[in-house]
Amino acid sequence: MSNEPSTARSESWTGAKSGDVWERSSWLWTMLFFLGIILGLLFAVQEDGLPADKLIRAVALNLLLGIWHLGALFLLRRIGHYRERRLFGLIYVVGLIGLWFALVRIDSAFYVTQMSLWSQLFIALPIAWAALFAIVVFALNMYQQTLGIGIAPDWPSAFLWLGFTGTAVLFGYWIHTIIVQSSERKNLIQQLEETRAELAESERAAGIGAERQRLAHEIHDTLAQGFISIIMQLEAAEQAMLDGSPTLERYIGQARQTARESLEQARRVVNDLRPEILESAPFDEAVQRVVADWSRQSGVKADFTRTGDCQPLHPGVEVTLLRATQEALANVRKHAQAANVQTTLSYLGDVVILDVQDDGIGFTIQEADIKRDGSGGFGLVAMRQRVDQLGGELLIESEPGGGTTVAVSIPVGSSE
Repeated sequence: MSNEPSTARSESWTGAKSGDVWERSSWLWTMLFFLGIILGLLFAVQEDGLPADKLIRAVALNLLLGIWHLGALFLLRRIGHYRERRLFGLIYVVGLIGLWFALVRIDSAFYVTQMSLWSQLFIALPIAWAALFAIVVFALNMYQQTLGIGIAPDWPSAFLWLGFTGTAVLFGYWIHTIIVQSSERKNLIQQLEETRAELAESERAAGIGAERQRLAHEIHDTLAQGFISIIMQLEAAEQAMLDGSPTLERYIGQARQTARESLEQARRVVNDLRPEILESAPFDEAVQRVVADWSRQSGVKADFTRTGDCQPLHPGVEVTLLRATQEALANVRKHAQAANVQTTLSYLGDVVILDVQDDGIGFTIQEADIKRDGSGGFGLVAMRQRVDQLGGELLIESEPGGGTTVAVSIPVGSSE
């Protein structure tokens, strides 16, 4: 159930987002209320035998009846719905019945004003209380039509009024049942939405926890161990330097090699995270921006071309292709001595292909397969491993003096 304050609920009672059938149709019931008042006055005015003093009293009572209704609506906007203020609803209904009965005591034309009364009983009160006051209205009708005017009870009329009252109660009960079912359904939907939100938050928290655990394991198993090894080797080098031992250079070399390997491990951990550029731009635009930024920084002319219709790719595919672009361009800058680079992203049905072609000095393929660049970010070997995991293929075509082409093809539906 909602824990909102009653003032918030009272504002929604007459608004576009009201809760039940009575509330959503509040304007209709208000129109019906005043229609009953107007019709009663019209019928009374048309009667020639109604004295002027009684007509004045009838007009005053009808004005008071209208003010009573509008005043209740005004207060409801501030204190909540009738059903949330049982005593207020009872006072409101008793006032309506009293004013109406005073009118029918003046003239029988005001029986028609009952049409202002019936809907208000079921709007303002729970079904049991509404049925009770419907019986009160029936009893007042019977009294005024018999003993109230000094005649014996007319049983056919009594049964007619009883049937009318019973029909009104059944109609009110039907509407009440709809309200209850609607309220239960709304509460159920709200609970489902809250449960779904809690589940999504739990899954998000679990995902964050799992990622933190993975990174913790990665750091512990790679970087931490590497730093420990570097410290030990430097301490050994320091001791060797004090002792004048010839092993000094070997310890320093081992520390340098371990530092390089740890740096490579750190880059691999970082590469597993989704690049920020993919969060702020579509994939093809992200690749184009990488190429443009690289060209501006390196001073080498670089063009980007996209062919085919863009298709949605798994995030792992996007990251792999973007890292492949960055690594290929980094290698061009460090080794190729190229003047022009052409990067092409091709969507060919169920395959996406990335080509990075330069006109540099080239190299032998055997050299590329065994190369592990200590200053590189992705590495050709690491690039091939990531592409293989996605069911794709990495091809490198190069020869000395003939430039280099790096081509990565991955199925569109691939996922890690």
